[in-house]
Amino acid sequence: MLICPKCNNQQESGKFCGVCGGTLQPVQNSEVSGNESIKQAPVNSTVNQAAATVTNQQQQGQQTTTALKSGLAQYWAYFLSLIKNPTQAFNSNENHFVNGLVTLVLFAITFSLSLYLLANSFMKAALGGFMSTGLPFFAVNSRLVFVAIIALVISFGSAFIMIKTVKNQESFKAIIAQYGSLFVPFTALNIIAMVGGIMASIQLTVFPLVLSTSLSLVFLPVLFVYEKASKINNQGQKVYFAFATILLISLIYYIFGESILTNMVEDLERNFNSFPF
Repeated sequence: MLICPKCNNQQESGKFCGVCGGTLQPVQNSEVSGNESIKQAPVNSTVNQAAATVTNQQQQGQQTTTALKSGLAQYWAYFLSLIKNPTQAFNSNENHFVNGLVTLVLFAITFSLSLYLLANSFMKAALGGFMSTGLPFFAVNSRLVFVAIIALVISFGSAFIMIKTVKNQESFKAIIAQYGSLFVPFTALNIIAMVGGIMASIQLTVFPLVLSTSLSLVFLPVLFVYEKASKINNQGQKVYFAFATILLISLIYYIFGESILTNMVEDLERNFNSFPF
C-alpha cells in the first residue's frame, strides 16, 4: 500500500499521487494493521453479539428442560410416597399447594379419559371398522372434565365450610395441599380405569372408576372434616360435623346436580346421534 505525504491519499500502485501528483511513499505496517483492525472491529463485534445471543438461548433452553425434569421427578416422588402411605397427606403444607392442585386436575382428566376411551372403543367395535374416526375427543372430554370439576368443587366446598365451622385456622393453600394429596390413590385408580378403557374392558374400567369416585367424592370429605375437627377438639362433636358434611354435599348435589347432569346427558346424546349406526 502506498500513501501520498501531502494529501494522505492511498493507492495500490504507481509512483505519483493520482490526486495531487506528489511522490508516493510506502505505508508502514502498523498503519495498515491499524486501519484493518478498525474495519474488522464492527464485524467482530456483530459476530460476538450473535454468538452470545445463541449461547444465552441455549442456556435458557437447557435450564427450562432441567427445571421441567426436576419438577416431574419431585412430583413422581411425592405421588409414590402418598401411594405407599396416604396418611402423610395430612402433613402437607403450603409448599405442597401446587402438587395438591395438580393432583386434583389429574383426577378430573383421568376420570374423563377413562370413560371416553371405553365409549370410543365400544363405538369402533360396534361400527365394525366402517368409520376410521371415533367420538369427538374435545367435545366429549371437555364436558366430562367439567362435570368432574363441578363434583370436586361441591365436595371440597362442603368440606371447607364444615372445617371453618369448627374454627380451623389453617390457610386455604394448606387445606388444598392436604385435600389434593389425599386424592393420589384415587387418581391411581383412575389411571387403571384408563388402561381398562383402552382395552375395552368394562370390569377394568367401571370397577376402579366407581370405587375412586364414590370414595373420593363422598367418603373422603367426611374423613377430612372428621380429622380436622378432632385436632380442634378431640372430645367435641366431630361425628356430627362429619355427618353434616354428607348432608351438605347431598343438598348441593340435589339442587345443582340434576340440571347439570341433564344438560350433560343431552350434549352427549347429540354427539352420539351425529354418528350413523
